[in-house]
Amino acid sequence: MIVHELMSMESIFTEELKEGYHVLLGKYKTVDVRVLSADCVQEIDCGTEEIVEVVFDPGKEYSLVRLGLYTFENEAPSLDELQQTILEQHCDIFEEAVSA
Repeated sequence: MIVHELMSMESIFTEELKEGYHVLLGKYKTVDVRVLSADCVQEIDCGTEEIVEVVFDPGKEYSLVRLGLYTFENEAPSLDELQQTILEQHCDIFEEAVSA
């Protein structure tokens, strides 16, 4: 069983997004957990994984809506490349100045 343990989370592009939208970059430690017996568990370190989520917060408690999910197993793209990818899929979440 692969387990993702959150190591850090940050918001990116915060100044450029319309109100209620968030782009979150999460860095996860990935571990393969194997149960060998009733009292023995083996954990194998599988490295780290970066996941970018595009979410909308409608303002109600516990109500984030996921609009997109991007995973980078090897090397994460630059912020410019990431912004371009998100602009192509979710152009409506950015303020007008960025999309112009």
